[in-house]
Amino acid sequence: MVAELYDIISAMRTTLELDDGLMDALMARSKGKSKTKAVETAITDYLRRDAARGIRRLRGKITFEDPDYWRKSRQAELSQR
Repeated sequence: MVAELYDIISAMRTTLELDDGLMDALMARSKGKSKTKAVETAITDYLRRDAARGIRRLRGKITFEDPDYWRKSRQAELSQR
């Protein structure tokens, strides 16, 4: 709820010059969403994928003394609920 409210408050109007073919392809895949929602979804998806790539680049570069630490930590967290 707070995040949704923040999104509404922090929205800004931006004018973009986008290739018509690119926008048509995006709209065809966005299943009836508005152009604004389609572009926001595409940007969010791009940022999520880019963050995941960054995390994958860390593979093998971080070592843990206890390889089950995160699993145990998550189980303990869930058992406290």
